[in-house]
Amino acid sequence: MSPGEQASPGEAAAPMAAGARLEAMRRRAGLARVAVWTVIAAGPIALAVAVASTPTTVAAAPGAKPTAVRTVPAADPGGYA
Repeated sequence: MSPGEQASPGEAAAPMAAGARLEAMRRRAGLARVAVWTVIAAGPIALAVAVASTPTTVAAAPGAKPTAVRTVPAADPGGYA
């Protein structure tokens, strides 16, 4: 092949660079897909861990002493008209 018919080095490298960029984009898309599925799966897993770690028996609160309640006499509404 004559040198005029051969591709220049810049043109020959362009498809390889585009292929490398395409592979990088595919890799990022795959990693993003895995990350999204991991986040989605983490919700039910966290729920299961929370349910499993809750104590089954709860101690009752001690009884409080009754407090005295003061009653206020009802106001006479007759003077507010």
